[in-house]
This record gives sequence, structure tokens and C-alpha cells, in this order.
Amino acid sequence: MRVLSRVVVLLFGITGVATSASFAQGTAVAVGAFGTILRTTDGGATWTPQSSGTTNALRGVSFVDANAGWTVGDDATILSTTDGGATWTPQSGPPPYNLLTGVSFVDANTGLAVGDGGVILRTIDGGATWRRAFVAPRELLVAVSFVDANTGTAVGYHVIIHPVEIYPTIWCTRDGGFSWGLQLIRLGFRLGGVSFVDANIGTAVGDFGTILRTTDGGDTWTPQSSGTTSNLLGVSFVDASTGTAVGEGGTILWTTDGGANWMPQCSGTTNVLSGVSLVRDCGG
Repeated sequence: MRVLSRVVVLLFGITGVATSASFAQGTAVAVGAFGTILRTTDGGATWTPQSSGTTNALRGVSFVDANAGWTVGDDATILSTTDGGATWTPQSGPPPYNLLTGVSFVDANTGLAVGDGGVILRTIDGGATWRRAFVAPRELLVAVSFVDANTGTAVGYHVIIHPVEIYPTIWCTRDGGFSWGLQLIRLGFRLGGVSFVDANIGTAVGDFGTILRTTDGGDTWTPQSSGTTSNLLGVSFVDASTGTAVGEGGTILWTTDGGANWMPQCSGTTNVLSGVSLVRDCGG
């Protein structure tokens, strides 16, 4: 079985620091500490705070189009929006999970959320009900991604105390989340994020400006030159050519040729940028 390699290190922000973001049709929604939700409708020129109704840290966000999105966070917080992030409605997941760190939807109905204790939650009704799909004991799963309604990857890590070692773990499903297979990987540095545009083409980013690209579903990876030594923590591609990577020190990189060349952009901040998700216009 091919594995869509995805290892994510999620850094949690302080007040006003966004820890994840999702973009659609010029609309962007960023989430972060203390229930922070920011929204832009002009491609990021201006941002407006939105009322989340919670002070819990929000850890991940996923949009399937310009209107429908979900965010998850501390105390099993799950919020949904149907108006592009202008308003948010609480949803409930099954107890006893206290920390949800990642969420991914493939359409307006089907999605997964992951969190502490290796929990994977699944919904097929837009989050009205969530059911436990899987548990990976003694792990923190930090992110999840669907390529399509059947193919998904949840990632996290297992920490060994003596000696201190972190083993990244990758859990893959080929049946929409009903069953999962495990693959362990060992690296000399952390990978911070990954984005696949189909079952074969993907890009991973990590420490020291590392960017890796695969065209065979993760069987082999080829290094790309990022032009930075900053730790990269998130990446998202909207198609095989166009993508964005973000990281420490406010780093933002942009490519339009599949990563052959990466161009720096001015973020206007030196804060850590740890998550980004680009969503293509359904009409484009």
C-alpha cells in the first residue's frame, strides 16, 4: 500500500497569532489562540475579527468552498460556518476527547477530525453528528487530510521518554476512514506539513527550509530549493503548480511551477505562521 506521507508539527499561537488558515475565492479565515477567528474578503488586505463564541484555542480549520467550513480546538471544540466564517455554530463530538488539533472535509458532508489520544472522529452529515472512527493509543494526532472521499491520511507522533525520541506516525485509510493502516518513519529533522493534490503528487515542508516533492504517492521524495533556512510548518497546493508554504518568522513562500522556484512574499509579521490551506473556486 502506498502511503501519502504527511507529518505535521503544529505550533500553538499566543493572543492574536493565527495558527491555521483556510482560503476560498478571495475569502480567508484564520483561527488561533483564545478563540481567535479573523476573516478577510479582499485576499488578505484587511482582516476583521469574528465572534467564535469560545475562548478555547482553535487548532485547525477546513473549508470545502467559499461558504462551508469547520474549525476544531481545545475542550473538544467544534464550530461550523455556512457563510464563509461570518458566523459560527457549535457542534458536539463524542466524549471524552479534550483536544482536537486537525480537521479535513472533502465535501459539505464528509469530514474527519483528529486529536489527543490518537482519536479520529468521522462525520457524514456535515458535523451534525460525529462518531469515533479510530483510536491510536499513546499518540497525539496533529493533522488529517483527505485526497478524496476514500483516501485520507492522519499524522502525529509518539514520544519515548528514555532516551527522548519522537517517532512520527502516519495512519492511512483507503475506505473513507473505516479502517486505518500504520507506517512509521524516521527522519533527522521534523516535517511541518504536507499537501497532496491527488494520490500521487504531493509536497512536504519542514525544518531548515526543507521542501520535498513526490510524484509517486510518497514512495520517493526529491528536495527542492526554498531559498530560506527558516523552519517551514505548513504548505498547501491548490493544483499541481500553485502552492504556498509558511513558517517561522512570518515566512511565506509562493510557487506557480510546482515548486521548481519558490518566491518569498511579505507577510507583515515576524510571528510564527503554522498553517495554510488554499481552496480552489468550485467554478475554476
